[in-house]
Amino acid sequence: MEALEIKSFDDKIVITISKRSVDPDFVVNLLNYLRIEELIRKADFKKDILQIGKEIQKDWWEKNKERFLEESK
Repeated sequence: MEALEIKSFDDKIVITISKRSVDPDFVVNLLNYLRIEELIRKADFKKDILQIGKEIQKDWWEKNKERFLEESK
């Protein structure tokens, strides 16, 4: 089995991930992210609100990225 296997069907996508290739915490975080994206779509926010959120994230990252980049060295 490959590290990552993706199959597409009419109404779903099935992703199989090898336990040996990916940290389980990463998978949990990824699934949480996908769940949040699903909830955002269900909430039917206006596009301008989503754009404002992206701008806030971008601004925050620009102001704080040095802290995180220094820690990873």
